[in-house]
Amino acid sequence: MKMLVFLDIDGTLASYNRISRSAARACRTARKNGRLLYICTGRSRSQISPRVLKLGFDGVVSSGGACIEVFEDTGGKAPRILYHAVFERALLDRLTAYLDAYKTPYMLELSSKTVAGPYFRPWFDTFFARRPQTIRVFIERTVTRFLLRGMVRDGQYSRDDVRKVVFMEPNGLTFEEVQREFQGKCELFRNSIPVEGMTGGEISPAGVHKGAALERVRDYYGIPGENTFAFGDSDNDRTMLECAGVGVAMGNADEALKRIADDVTGAIRENGLASAFKKYGLI
Repeated sequence: MKMLVFLDIDGTLASYNRISRSAARACRTARKNGRLLYICTGRSRSQISPRVLKLGFDGVVSSGGACIEVFEDTGGKAPRILYHAVFERALLDRLTAYLDAYKTPYMLELSSKTVAGPYFRPWFDTFFARRPQTIRVFIERTVTRFLLRGMVRDGQYSRDDVRKVVFMEPNGLTFEEVQREFQGKCELFRNSIPVEGMTGGEISPAGVHKGAALERVRDYYGIPGENTFAFGDSDNDRTMLECAGVGVAMGNADEALKRIADDVTGAIRENGLASAFKKYGLI
């Protein structure tokens, strides 16, 4: 029986880019058992650690559903692009003009790179300069720098290739203000950057989210809805938990996500992913 499993990265599969032995073993065993495993992350494709991909997956959903890659036998060629969505130019121009008017820090996710808005770098440098120099902050800074490696400044990029916009608060606009302005025109979720105090939002084209990606992949393989599973921990995982036959929230997940989930497993540090895989017969 074919089963499809969608896994978020941060706070679900990995913590600060580190995958526990139990989670790694569960993923490998599930694939050996014929389960189809997909990474489904809010990260852009360039921000996904090779360490994560090395585990072996059947496909990757990046930028919160804006791109779906299928890792089938392609004769050594690039993965099959099942789906790819970008912002309409007029909407993107309006959105970035609105954020710029209030000096809101943001970054743009493209197919091969991330672009910093005009107020992002100053905000980023100040954010970590104000924090105490602890081991945790050092790790968070290291992980964040990995996520932002290769980021270029506003200017040299195609505005016809923007998949997602990520903005930060409280400098400039709040999440609620952006939501009121663009509700119905875009998809908006609270961000899922694994850094304490680094809050804000993710903005995608209308109809582009993790739940829609799960449905596209499900239909591609012809898998019944009841044979689909989704695991997540934050607001941008909500739609895929709602669309899956079984939506499982991690023990460390947002309380709001736990309330809408079909089940809540242990936290990432409590081998929650492996426990849920066993419970549902994936391994």
